[in-house]
Amino acid sequence: MSTPTRPAWPGLAVVGLGASIVPLDFAVNVAFPAITAAFSLPTDAIRWVAVCYVLVYGSLMLGFGALGDRIGYLRVFRAGLVLGALAFALCAAAPSFGWLLAARAVQGVAVGLTLSCAPALATLLVAEHERTRALSAFGSLQAAAGVVAPVVGGAALAWLDWPGVFAFRVPVVLLALAGTPWLARAAARQVRRTGGDFDAAGSLLLAAAVGWLLLGTALVGPGYAPWPALGCALAGGLAATLFVRRQRASTAPFLPPTVARDAGFRLINVAACLVQFASFAAPLTVPYYLLRGGGWTPMASGLLLAVWAAGTLAGSGAAGRLVPALGTRRAATLGALMAAAGLAGIALWPERPQAPLMAACLLLQGAGLGVFQVAHADAVVAALPASSRGVAGSLSMVARTVGVVVGATLWLGLLQAADTRAAGGEPRAALMTGLAMVYWGATLASLGAAALAWRARPASAPTVDDGA
Repeated sequence: MSTPTRPAWPGLAVVGLGASIVPLDFAVNVAFPAITAAFSLPTDAIRWVAVCYVLVYGSLMLGFGALGDRIGYLRVFRAGLVLGALAFALCAAAPSFGWLLAARAVQGVAVGLTLSCAPALATLLVAEHERTRALSAFGSLQAAAGVVAPVVGGAALAWLDWPGVFAFRVPVVLLALAGTPWLARAAARQVRRTGGDFDAAGSLLLAAAVGWLLLGTALVGPGYAPWPALGCALAGGLAATLFVRRQRASTAPFLPPTVARDAGFRLINVAACLVQFASFAAPLTVPYYLLRGGGWTPMASGLLLAVWAAGTLAGSGAAGRLVPALGTRRAATLGALMAAAGLAGIALWPERPQAPLMAACLLLQGAGLGVFQVAHADAVVAALPASSRGVAGSLSMVARTVGVVVGATLWLGLLQAADTRAAGGEPRAALMTGLAMVYWGATLASLGAAALAWRARPASAPTVDDGA
C-alpha cells in the first residue's frame, strides 16, 4: 500500500459527509411522536420506522463490504449515495405508513452500500501508522453529524412537519456525491482481494440469516404471537448454518479462519453489540420523556439530544489519542464504563426535567460511546488483512445494527407495557416507571460490555490474507 501524497482532510470530509446519512437519521427520532400521531399508531408500532431500515442495511452490509474489497470501495460508496438521494425523497413523500416503511427499506439498501465502505475509504486517505487517527476522525465526523441531526430535525419538524426530517438530507447526499472525485487517488491505493471469486451465494445466505434473525427479534413483545418470531429464528438459524458451512469450504471466506476462531475477536464484537444496545436507549426514549408531559418543544428536545451527540463527538476525538496510549482493550473498557455511568445517571432523572442534570448525563454517556466505537473499529481493522478493510468496516457497523434493532424492540416494548398499565391512571408516573426500567437495564448491559471488553485480548492481522 503506497503512501498518500495529498492532504487527508478534504477526502475525510467527503467520506464523513456521505456516511453522515446514518447519524443524521437521529433527526427521525425527534419526529417519532409526530409520525405516531400522523398515522394514528400505537407507541410500539413506531419502532418499525427504525427496525425496517436498520434490518435491511444490517443484513446487507457485510456482503457489500466484501464486494467493495473486490470491485473497489469508491464504486460501492457512490452507488449508495445515488440510491440514498432517491430514498430520502420517497420517505418525505410517503402518503401512508406502509409507503414510509417501504421507502425506509430502500434507504437501508443505500446505507448498506455507503457505510460498508466508508471506514475503508477513510483509512486509505492516510498512511498505515495513522490508521487509528483516521478512524477517530471518521468517528468524530459521524458524531458531528449526530450533533447537528436533532437540532436540524427539530427545526425541520417545526417547519415541514415530519417529512422534513427526511427531505433535508437529499441535498446533503448530492453534495457528498459531487465531492467523490477527490477520493479517486486514494481509492487507487486499495489492496484488492484477488484470490477466488466473490461469493454471491454466501452473501445472500448471510443477508438472509441476519435479516431473519433481526426480524424475529423485532417481532418479540406485547401484542405479538410467538410463532412468527419463532419461524424467523428457525429460518435465520438455517441460513446461518448454511452460510457457515459454505464459508468453511470457501477459498475466499469473509473472515480468515484464524480470526474467526479467535476468542478475543469474538468477545470485543459481542461487547460492541451490548454497548450499542444499551446506548440506543438514550436517543430512542428521551424524546418521550421530554415531549410527553415534560412540556418541552420539539426544538428544545432536539437541542438536548444534540448534547448527547456532542459527547459522542468529544469521545471519538479523544479516542484518537486514548486508543494508542491505552490499547484497544483498555480504551474499549473505559468507554463502556463511561457509557454505563451516564445511563445510570439518566435512570435517576426526576419526574420534572432539569436541563443541567440531563445534559451532564447525556454528555457522559455519549462520550463513553464515542471512545468505545473507535476502540472497537480499530480492533476489528487491526485483526484483518488490508485487503479485507471493507469487511472490517462493515463488521463494526453490523455490531451497531444488532444493538439498535434489539434495543428498539426491548426499550419501546417496556414503554408500551408502561402505557398499558397506565390505562385509566396517571400516564406521566407510568412513563417514569418504564423509563427507569429501560435505563437500569441499559446500565447493566453496558457494564457487561465493559467486562467482556476487558477480557478481549486483541487479535493481530494474519500475515497471509487467508483466501484472498
